[in-house]
Amino acid sequence: MKEHLSIELLERYINGECTDDEATLVKQWYQSFEHDTNYTSALNASQQKELEEKIYNSILSNIDAVNDQDAPIINNRSNTWLWVGAVAAMLLIAIMIGLFRKTNTGTQDTLASNQQEMVSITNNSHRIYKSKLPDGSTVWLNPNAQLKYPKRFAASARMVFMSGECFFEVTKNPERPFIISSHSIITKVWGTSFRVRDNGQSSEADVAVVTGKVSVSIKTKQSVNNTRLNIENGDVMLYPHQKAVYSVHDHTLKPITKSDETTLKIWNHEDLLFDNKLMKDIVPALNARYKTHIVVANEKLNRYMLNADFTGFNLPDVLEALNKSLSIDYEIKNNTIELK
Repeated sequence: MKEHLSIELLERYINGECTDDEATLVKQWYQSFEHDTNYTSALNASQQKELEEKIYNSILSNIDAVNDQDAPIINNRSNTWLWVGAVAAMLLIAIMIGLFRKTNTGTQDTLASNQQEMVSITNNSHRIYKSKLPDGSTVWLNPNAQLKYPKRFAASARMVFMSGECFFEVTKNPERPFIISSHSIITKVWGTSFRVRDNGQSSEADVAVVTGKVSVSIKTKQSVNNTRLNIENGDVMLYPHQKAVYSVHDHTLKPITKSDETTLKIWNHEDLLFDNKLMKDIVPALNARYKTHIVVANEKLNRYMLNADFTGFNLPDVLEALNKSLSIDYEIKNNTIELK
């Protein structure tokens, strides 16, 4: 008879809250089932799915029986182990694809683990949202943009998924390429800063490079899985002040070798110092340096005074600093940034 594990340990394992030693103990307990008859291996996909559903429904019934307030408690120990059995069965379903079917693939359990540890961000605000990735890279999400990435990047590549408009500053790591999968295109990064716009609703998607270099390809099953540069199969290499535009209409990807977009200036890291300056003087200085259009919606903001060192700041970081220091909010309206 196999040794029981405590309900608390199983619950902590499912919730990802146990220590490394405890996780090892659970895995050893689970792997002890390897020598039992593996009835699922002889089933086809539909039969395996049906079996999993039956097990799951049985779990729900057991949990309902344990939690039924009207049911008489005959034996606390038996009720406890009924719940442990339910939790254990849930654990078996959660990782049976990884261990019971490991003869089919060596990466499936890793993929399942990564899917369970995905971080998903949606910027529902009217401001630019800044996010730090596990490798130290930084992403700024424009309003309505979405980003999804694993808590831990794989050893072979750093894969993220996005929709909308995002600006990336990626840390260099030639051994682990940074790959962005969006609706229509795949962007492979070699350590750089750049903007990606691809929301699935526009007739175009584009990538524009500020520093470093990236390669862009039309999204296919092959391009998603390929972590290497492949010029022969249509990858477009981009350098600073270059851009690639994908057209949904004719399914083409065209490079633009000279692209001096003023909208990208907001991502330049500038050195700005304001020594007791009024906002009415600061706003024109920001507009001139970042080639943007900032307006003040509330007249009283012009009388606010600021003493700040913005060395190495891009405009979104400046706006965030103004929000934290002077409680000045802002809203992006088309090509205008409105302070309020």
